[in-house]
Amino acid sequence: MIAVCNTSPISNLIQVQQLRLLLEPFSEVFIPPEVAGELDDGKEIIGAWQTAPGAEGLSIRSARDHALVEQLAGYLHVGEAAAITLAAEIPGAILVIDESDGRRAAMRLKLHVTGTLGLFIVAKRRGRIAAIAPLIEELQAKAHFRVAPDVVRRALQLAGE
Repeated sequence: MIAVCNTSPISNLIQVQQLRLLLEPFSEVFIPPEVAGELDDGKEIIGAWQTAPGAEGLSIRSARDHALVEQLAGYLHVGEAAAITLAAEIPGAILVIDESDGRRAAMRLKLHVTGTLGLFIVAKRRGRIAAIAPLIEELQAKAHFRVAPDVVRRALQLAGE
């Protein structure tokens, strides 16, 4: 299964030293150059993302539908727009994105979507991590991850916690 990832899940996972959780469920993980640029811009926070453990599993790939990127960039960040477009171009790809506006746009395009918490749930179910609650707390403390309490409750329920 192929994934396309937006900026924030990568940044968030790097900050809690869990980037491997993005790579494990997928055969390939692509990021568009726009996402790589946003990660470069965040180096004061996450460091050089290319050297983070697990970053070697990310492949940069450009979206071809520049018109869709431009259309989406009218109301989303350019990295989100490019990631959504790239995911739409790869049959069966899963888009990994946390931002609610981006998720809504992706769902309007009938894309399969997950986010950082979804990756945690999969990792827990596969026995890769013991619990998601501590990781959520760490995300909130270190990465300033904002998520609605009902979303956290649902994630904990799905993880059996």
